[in-house]
Amino acid sequence: MAAASLTFTPMLMPIIFPDIGVVPLKRFYQSIVTDQDAVIRWLQENGLLARGIVCKCGRLVKIGNFSHAAKELGCRCMEKACRKVASLRVGSFFESSNLKLIELIEFIFLWSKDYQTTETFEENLGWSRSTITGWKNYMRDICVTGYLSYPEPIGGPGEIVEIDESKFGNHKYSRGRLLSGQWVFGGVCRGLVTCL
Repeated sequence: MAAASLTFTPMLMPIIFPDIGVVPLKRFYQSIVTDQDAVIRWLQENGLLARGIVCKCGRLVKIGNFSHAAKELGCRCMEKACRKVASLRVGSFFESSNLKLIELIEFIFLWSKDYQTTETFEENLGWSRSTITGWKNYMRDICVTGYLSYPEPIGGPGEIVEIDESKFGNHKYSRGRLLSGQWVFGGVCRGLVTCL
């Protein structure tokens, strides 16, 4: 049975991450990533997956394994006239991915710990380079979107703000003047973590 991706309206909780501090990766997996149900519960507790999903017909859906072939839990409207089925991922950060939720949590944890090399991700997750690059770009885009959604003015009386500009472009045959490019401006407030 095909999932109806636009049928459900997720009711997401605000994203609140527990203060896990410096935890060895193995201990993190053992405490949170014990099995699929534990991962889903943890994602719901932290607002990354919906706890309650409402069908377009207005009824709350039931969460469970509704297909013998399903790898993850799903949602089904229990209204006899409706009976639509969808993924738990609808309306979430994970909606467009077919990767296992456990693997995505591992990736996000590694990425948040500033593991930059693709080789590190390949060794730990076994993903292809293109998948790793795509997810790293997606994570960066989310951070930029979040930053731009909540802009803060920087500087003020007595504060030193450093600004700089650079132009990125290509030389024709690696020689001569730049033919085309993009100007990038940035600024950092000394002593604070704010930037533009």
